[in-house]
Amino acid sequence: MDDLICKYVIKNGKTIGESIDVFEGFLIVKVGGDFIAIPKDKIESVETEKIYVSDFDEKTAREIGKKWVVEKSKPMSLEEMEKMKYERV
Repeated sequence: MDDLICKYVIKNGKTIGESIDVFEGFLIVKVGGDFIAIPKDKIESVETEKIYVSDFDEKTAREIGKKWVVEKSKPMSLEEMEKMKYERV
């Protein structure tokens, strides 16, 4: 289950969105203009282009998805960028 990014996420036979990140034990999924966070333990199987998930608490998924947006929107310090191997220009 290493490659979980850029796959269609399927729940109950329907595509609900596309996986874009893994964050604190959650699979982040873009659903329309929103983001939800599905617990990784709800992943049933992974194929080349699809991830199948079981039922999850949708309210909690939306709340954690909002937390992810806030976290990922924070500006990075130069030290953080250097740790991630970004070079100064």
